[in-house]
Amino acid sequence: MIIDFHAHTGDMRGSPSEPRLPMTWERLIVFLDAHGIDRAVHLPVYNASPEGAPPAFAVTDARMSVHDQVIDALRYPDRIIPFGNVDPRWGGNHPDTDFGPVLDWFLDHGCTGVGEVTAHVPFDDPRVINLFRQCGDHGLLVTIESTGMIETGYGLMDDPGMPRLERLLRACPQTTIIGHGPGFWSEMSSDITPELKWSYPKGPLAGEGATWRLMRECPNLYADLSAMSGYNAITRDPPAGVRFLNEFQHKLLFGTDTCFADAQGYVGHREYLDGLLAQGALSPAAYDAIMAGNALRLLNGR
Repeated sequence: MIIDFHAHTGDMRGSPSEPRLPMTWERLIVFLDAHGIDRAVHLPVYNASPEGAPPAFAVTDARMSVHDQVIDALRYPDRIIPFGNVDPRWGGNHPDTDFGPVLDWFLDHGCTGVGEVTAHVPFDDPRVINLFRQCGDHGLLVTIESTGMIETGYGLMDDPGMPRLERLLRACPQTTIIGHGPGFWSEMSSDITPELKWSYPKGPLAGEGATWRLMRECPNLYADLSAMSGYNAITRDPPAGVRFLNEFQHKLLFGTDTCFADAQGYVGHREYLDGLLAQGALSPAAYDAIMAGNALRLLNGR
């Protein structure tokens, strides 16, 4: 079995004139079939004003309604595993907002997690800790987007060395957090700088960075390999990448993060991992764990 732990639907074009093919539900199923993927974890994308919005389904664009995306996912019970999504600033932008009602709604509708959380605030912001604690208390996984301490963009922010993510992980030991994004995967190497933190660094690792350390020290930290950030992390220094895959085979999740239904932007994670298996660089047990076994364990076998 193959499970894509990072899938999206929706029209993510910058404008209607952008020559990209939006990912509809029907196109997502075609994509999964074309790449031999059995099931996918669907991560809703929202388009809500973050500050002051109620902790419910506050959206300004029906294409990006968290509520509707969860409901739509239920149409494909054999192929799609639904997640909900929440911004920690919803509910009045307070550090003590009660997200219980919306998290209960997610659970009632078959969601096993929340994400990806893309709020552009620091990882250790009290509002983030509040949301993540409540997700853990509800038994919901959380997938993160990550970046550096930059003024614009999206994703939870951190400094080199990921001290803020570490504070969040230790403040919420009951919450399984799934690392993702440039801010997380750039830290494969020990020579990270603020300028490289939110990018895709190339070349051999200077030494093991914070990603290795936190994966070892924090039992509640997992990681999905999706997007160019994850692919770059395991291919920029192939021997180190193979060592990373083998050491953390019990905490890594295959994913694609393919946002459009055209060929542009597809990253060949599946093909690369298949090649490592064929070469003997990954054992069948490690391959199976990364491609589906770890996902099934985190999702309680769903």
